Amino acid sequence: MPDVGIRWFRSKVDWWLGLLLVAVPLVELTVLFSALRSGEREAVTPGAVGVLVVAAIYGLLLIPVRYGLSDECLVVRFGVVRRRIRLDSIDEVRRTHNPLAAPALSLDRLSIRTDRGPGSSLISPLEREEFLSDLAMRAELARDGDRLVRQRAKSV
Repeated sequence: MPDVGIRWFRSKVDWWLGLLLVAVPLVELTVLFSALRSGEREAVTPGAVGVLVVAAIYGLLLIPVRYGLSDECLVVRFGVVRRRIRLDSIDEVRRTHNPLAAPALSLDRLSIRTDRGPGSSLISPLEREEFLSDLAMRAELARDGDRLVRQRAKSV
């Protein structure tokens, strides 16, 4: 499915995580360049492997982290991975600070619970209120305080 008609939202980045994300590759590059400059051949290979591992992780799982809304689905993109969540399957969206691993670069997150089994998806859009308004409109979710919920028809 092409990305035509998708509105993209960037992930919010916490300052401490941003600092860590910059520091890790800088440390790895410093180790590699120090080994190259000093001529310590036995240190060059581990330094190069460290740089390659960090580059692979960033390229495959981290850059970019963003969230897209189309008329049919929410696309959660992190690196080369794209996860699609059908809008009609979303039951609830609420604020959370859940620290579990997720495609979110901030602990200021939204938990998206669907009708497709247990668990939820965690995301951290930078423009949270704009994202929530657009999601509510596209997914036909109702505001309930600071959360969005699906209004199910009551059976008679």
